[in-house]
Amino acid sequence: MSKTCPFTSGRECNSECPLFVAPDDLNEFVSARLCSIGVLDRKNGNCSLKMLALSQSRMIFENTNTRG
Repeated sequence: MSKTCPFTSGRECNSECPLFVAPDDLNEFVSARLCSIGVLDRKNGNCSLKMLALSQSRMIFENTNTRG
């Protein structure tokens, strides 16, 4: 099952969408960094809003101290 765009009902999330970011759209350093933290897949692109959410979630996770 392919992922659908949250802004256009029924539309597949792919390079046809202006919010979609392909790995080729990024420079090698940024692509490698995002892949290493699990935000981007080297072979597949991702919605820019999803990438932003995943990046921010990762930043919050790594910079939050828990008491325990």
